[in-house]
Amino acid sequence: MNVGSSGVSGSRSLSDIRDALTTKSASIFVLAAEDGDVDTDLNAGYGVFFNDTRFLDRCSLRLGGKPLAVLLSSAEDNESVCELTNPEFQLRRGQTVGKNRIGIRRERRLDEEVIETVTVTNFGSTELTTSLEFGFAASFESMFAIRGAERDKRGKLHEPRWDGDCLRFRYDGADGRRRTTTLRFSPAPSSHSASSATFQVRLAAGASTALRVTAELRDEGQGELETSPGHRRSKLLREVTVETDNPFFDRALTRSFDDLRTLVTRQKQETFFAAGVPWFVALFGRDSLITALQTLAYDPSIAAHTLELLAKYQGDKVDDYRDEQPGKILHELRVGEMANLEEVPQTPYYGSVDATPLFVVLMAEYLRWTGDLALWKRLRPNVERALEWIDNFGDSDGDGFLDYSTRSSRGSRNQGWKDSGNSIRNRDGSLAEPPIALVEVQGYVYRAKLDAAWLFEQDGDEGLGARLRAEAEELRSHFENAYWMPDRKYLAVALQKDGRQAQCVTSNPGQALWSGIVSPEHAGSVVEVLMSDAMFSGWGVRTLAKGEVAFNPIDYQVGSVWPHDNSLIAAGLRRYGYHDQASRIFSSIFEAAAHFERSRLPEVFAGFPRELYPAPVRYPVACSPQAWSAGALPYLLQSALGLVGKATAAELEVRQPALPDWLHEVSISNLSVGRGRIDLKYRRSGGTTFVAVKRREGEVNVQIEE
Repeated sequence: MNVGSSGVSGSRSLSDIRDALTTKSASIFVLAAEDGDVDTDLNAGYGVFFNDTRFLDRCSLRLGGKPLAVLLSSAEDNESVCELTNPEFQLRRGQTVGKNRIGIRRERRLDEEVIETVTVTNFGSTELTTSLEFGFAASFESMFAIRGAERDKRGKLHEPRWDGDCLRFRYDGADGRRRTTTLRFSPAPSSHSASSATFQVRLAAGASTALRVTAELRDEGQGELETSPGHRRSKLLREVTVETDNPFFDRALTRSFDDLRTLVTRQKQETFFAAGVPWFVALFGRDSLITALQTLAYDPSIAAHTLELLAKYQGDKVDDYRDEQPGKILHELRVGEMANLEEVPQTPYYGSVDATPLFVVLMAEYLRWTGDLALWKRLRPNVERALEWIDNFGDSDGDGFLDYSTRSSRGSRNQGWKDSGNSIRNRDGSLAEPPIALVEVQGYVYRAKLDAAWLFEQDGDEGLGARLRAEAEELRSHFENAYWMPDRKYLAVALQKDGRQAQCVTSNPGQALWSGIVSPEHAGSVVEVLMSDAMFSGWGVRTLAKGEVAFNPIDYQVGSVWPHDNSLIAAGLRRYGYHDQASRIFSSIFEAAAHFERSRLPEVFAGFPRELYPAPVRYPVACSPQAWSAGALPYLLQSALGLVGKATAAELEVRQPALPDWLHEVSISNLSVGRGRIDLKYRRSGGTTFVAVKRREGEVNVQIEE
């Protein structure tokens, strides 16, 4: 996903959000400074957000007219806390209040509303009277406008209005919806101005007092009222438990699962994993599918829900503005004012070349883990339509490869997972020309056709299965002749206009390993390049090799490191038997996680060599938390454990498990395969990983290939 524009034009640069306090609950999320202040004058990315709209631009706190000093701040899930104190300041009567005399605890909790509690304590030895002032502002900007999109229309922004002890901001959108932020105070403020509330605080020595501000966010139109549902403790990803002998890894894995639960979002009566906070709190097809694949062994219900939701929005017509075609799986769905006015095509937008084959892959993997034939039969028409899209719409130039060209006037130039406008390059640094057929996407199609063949064979449709297998093998037979670069002993990132190779060395062929399309004869060379110093930074595989003309370690997708990309690459390495190299990637991503706050893997980080800095260099506007980054460690672990679901055969296969050298014992309990439940214990000794079945219930056998 392109943070800068995501397919819409504009020039506003986003501000650094690396140190933001980020909280989220259901449809509401907040980005604030380390002192808890929200102020877009200081950072264009901060705010209180709901339904793709910023409902508060400013929520600032001052004591005696002065900003506060930060002692400590932290954010977890739907709550944040800031411990603050005062600088030296003058009272009205000329008295000087020394610094650190007053303690201020600022707590924010997101539920159906945003609730802020401020506790003020006088740590001095004499009585103190001073003022505490909140400042507010709201412009109700669309997330697309915040990210730089130009607006065609704008509604009416009303002046702030006090109604008794409540302050109300109101915007009547050009889309016919009324959006309001209502602030309630307890106790009532001593005084107020148009957009501020002031409390006179009188405290004896050692005394404390507490104030509360509650923000109610409403999105209302055409008889429909939307508010955020209350905060609920998600039940997702809680059935399967993992314990290891490495407490640091346990902490990072727990953080991954917690982040995924935090990203559960509800909009328009639908629940899904948001792709990432803050820029992508929305439904994304590719991200949802990959996250579901990453977590399938831990909670298959995520995959089931993802498949059903994306099937609901499957394309049914040709609509160039939205890059929609029959059978295509959506890329992005937005709900804010610009989407409602169709100033942007994300209503939904279908500009993703890979979501459709990944939909088929996830359907097959889900069935392998669950044996849920009922869902397969229900979604078989959707799988058939997805395959029809691949065959009838996906190959624009007739060369046998799935490609893309943007039709929408406001669409994304690039439509693979590397979708920034500059991500697909030639060796001389120039941009590849459409139509563009990405190397990893051909692997997705290859795997999708093999998976679809297996799915149809479960229904007894052997003829269709045989046809699809033949099509997959035909694709594979032409693939390497078209993509192989003999002088670089590697696969080109893409084919472009006139069938020419885009000859950069990138991470994309690593995902081709994941699909299995690469021949064994060439796999070793691909692995060698992936693990070379040019590609492997020490913290992970880069998106683009150091030494390429376009390489930039701090650009979004031409030299950076993406955790989710590395998780798929590592799985691909294991598929071809390169377990040591896969363990090296697993280790690097885990070690990178340990350097980020709360062991949270961000969306992306810089691709500088590890020897230059003691920690991975953070990318300024990376989403954090982000769904498929949160899924990276669980998927890396699943690959290392060798877990392969075969529910239709009532079997769990443990295929060549290989733990990294920092992980000696792993217990995974309550694994679900079909109707069976399994507990496994892994032990690494002398470089070999051993597996024991500790519990087996129901109709399932365990086959271990060590």
